Amino acid sequence: MIYTNLSVTEVRAALHDIAQDARSTFGSLDERRLNWRPDVSRWSIAQCFDHLLRGNGLLLGAAKTALTNPARTVWQRLPLWPTVFGWMMIRSQGPGSIGKFTAPVRARPTSHIPGDIIQRFVDQHRDAEEWTRELDERTASGTIMVSPFVRVVTYSVLDGLRLLVAHDRRHFEQARRAMMSPQWGALG
Repeated sequence: MIYTNLSVTEVRAALHDIAQDARSTFGSLDERRLNWRPDVSRWSIAQCFDHLLRGNGLLLGAAKTALTNPARTVWQRLPLWPTVFGWMMIRSQGPGSIGKFTAPVRARPTSHIPGDIIQRFVDQHRDAEEWTRELDERTASGTIMVSPFVRVVTYSVLDGLRLLVAHDRRHFEQARRAMMSPQWGALG
């Protein structure tokens, strides 16, 4: 999937698909399995989804603020700046990108996550999917938002949604890899 070219309709479908995949792949796991870590340097399934839940909430909030508040920073007004950053962020955070990143402090997961994390993630996606039904493609691609993590990083609301979907898939695959760990079967 080419995340940099998704339309609002395709973003909406991707949000639905990601939520369904999360429910079917991880929804039946108990709290112990969700919080199990392959090793101390890797996140648990629950931590992957806690990170997404936190980060997505901040990103969706910033997108909604940009759509309702026309105040623009100098970074939002720079020609091409938001387009370049949008493309770079989507490409760097997608499932096929290489490299390891440090999660922003505001989106870092806690160490032990309650067992309802997958349902909360699914609920957030359902709400985001519903919100995008009212979103006009032209408005979403023309409204520039400020990243909730780095103030000089700006991109269109549509690129923010594309980033959310790409980043979700990246960490979904990270969570799936935890289940493929040789020690996973020993959990019983």
